[in-house]
Amino acid sequence: MDGSRRNEIDFLRAISVLSVITFHIDKEIFPLGYLGVDLFFVISGYLITRNIIKSYQNKSFSFKQFYLKRIRRILPALLVVLLTTFLSAIFILLVADSQKFSESILTTLLFISNFYFWITGGYFSSSDELKPLLHLWSLSVEEQFYLFFPLFLILVFKIFKSLKVRLLCILITIAASYWINIIFISKGHNDPIFFLFPARAWQFGLGAFFAFLPNLKIKNIFYDSLYLIIALGLIILNFNITLKGLPAGTLLSLGTVMVLFKLHNQKNVFSNFFNIKILIYVGLISYSLYLWHWPIISFLKYISIGKISLTNIFLALFLTFSFAILSWRYVEQPFIKSLPTKQVLIYVFLSYFVLTLLSLIVLTSKDFPSRYDKFSNNLAKAIGSTYHCSIFDYRKYGYSYSCIINKKIRKKPEIILFGNSHAHMYGWGLKEILIKKQLQGLTVPLNSCLPFADLNISKKCLFKAETYLNTIIKDQNINTVIIGFTWYVDDLIDLNGKTINDADYSERIKSIDKLILKLNNKGKKVYLLGPIETPQQELASVLSREIAFKKVKNYDLSVKKENFYSKYKVPLNYFSKKMKKNFLLPHEILCDNKKCYFADKNGSYFSDTNHLSFYGSSKMKSLFNF
Repeated sequence: MDGSRRNEIDFLRAISVLSVITFHIDKEIFPLGYLGVDLFFVISGYLITRNIIKSYQNKSFSFKQFYLKRIRRILPALLVVLLTTFLSAIFILLVADSQKFSESILTTLLFISNFYFWITGGYFSSSDELKPLLHLWSLSVEEQFYLFFPLFLILVFKIFKSLKVRLLCILITIAASYWINIIFISKGHNDPIFFLFPARAWQFGLGAFFAFLPNLKIKNIFYDSLYLIIALGLIILNFNITLKGLPAGTLLSLGTVMVLFKLHNQKNVFSNFFNIKILIYVGLISYSLYLWHWPIISFLKYISIGKISLTNIFLALFLTFSFAILSWRYVEQPFIKSLPTKQVLIYVFLSYFVLTLLSLIVLTSKDFPSRYDKFSNNLAKAIGSTYHCSIFDYRKYGYSYSCIINKKIRKKPEIILFGNSHAHMYGWGLKEILIKKQLQGLTVPLNSCLPFADLNISKKCLFKAETYLNTIIKDQNINTVIIGFTWYVDDLIDLNGKTINDADYSERIKSIDKLILKLNNKGKKVYLLGPIETPQQELASVLSREIAFKKVKNYDLSVKKENFYSKYKVPLNYFSKKMKKNFLLPHEILCDNKKCYFADKNGSYFSDTNHLSFYGSSKMKSLFNF
């Protein structure tokens, strides 16, 4: 970032940004293209560390100058993108989306958008593609690194004079961060390690570690060539495969530091390989490319609805490169090289003020913007509103973590939602009842797994279900267990690993009976959530935009009730007779005598194709009034 340009770094930056752009245009083209961000992190760790080492050794290091350089380098171009994107958003996005966009603006300005996007969704779903600032999660991680790492490094310099001890401190940081990744991956929690700095610190640390080492010099042309072939091979390989149980960017990160470590200030047989002018230029403008590409692609996907067309792909690329070139020439360069510090700071302050003010106006204006009809805006409110746990509401439970419902009550949890996301989605409705009754509850994160220890979708799920079940049984505070799961999943495996097609529900009924009996025998009162009809189409995300942009009028927000009964009559009849009032029937709330509904004039009952929204879940609160 600072100092003389290095071709191999700009080359790697070009590979990184082009892979991310390709991934964002179409995931099917380059499924692992998102790993380009990992490459950026390693480069940042390497360069920042080398700069700090050099200035510290020259007795010229200053925290003030370091952070001023970061401001000049990062903020001007970012703020131009945010201002431009905001003006576009208020003319394009539906009300709910514009409000969420404004939230993302504010968290980006504070460099905590990685937390925001982690808490409010993810990165890989179709609805995530409609968040124009989603890509800036990585910039927040970078800024967190810039904030904390210099303090850590200078402290290490002050305390330890030995290079070996300094390297040991970096290695401990790398190991701790890498260990966090392995633990979370083993528990099936991938979102935290994707978004959060502690889980990404090992990549910055890896770059930092190699920045301390003297450059590797190999005079033998064979070994010189072999070394760089291995380094580039690791990068290329990682863009095609990942290692099971390890952080996805492991091989790529190793390959990147090997290149940086080998090529610093020296010529070798491979030097010319990195001297490809077009890629060097792409690397030169890579920061602006990264900033601009996703808002442009996201808006085009938002308007076009569905898979982006070839015409729009070319339009997106043209606009991305055009804006990036202009941004690099007229924003990045002047702010980095020529403008006085006072002017830079005034520009930053005013931009922050304007963006904050505009975002707050949107957030506090209920119907802003109001360009589209009320119904499409109401549908869009449901996007991403499936029950989710606050970062502060997790607690250790069994071998993993569970989510506390109604944390304000200082009592131990008495009620538990046990099952996958189709149990978890009732959290909003249950929470309203728990608040009313002054009780506390828990949700168990089975993720995609069913709650059965003898029949599930994988061997891992069998283990997970059994482990959690034993934890619930041993928990004397839990007196009520509400079981929920995805009823329409038919292909399962038993304890022997044998695949079973349970379309007639016979095996699931046996498993449910065993589960209920086991819990009852331990003094737990058990309720079973019955099946619910789902739309199997994106009402909130897609239909809202089809109504707004394409003026679609021929849509159906319901199905015949008889269709629902034909699918689920076996379990409905069986458990209605056996469990009576303990068999909870959510479909009765969303169905009348003839039809089952997915939405009403006030909004969608579903946040996606099959999960209840906040609105839909709140309608279910009467189920839990037992």
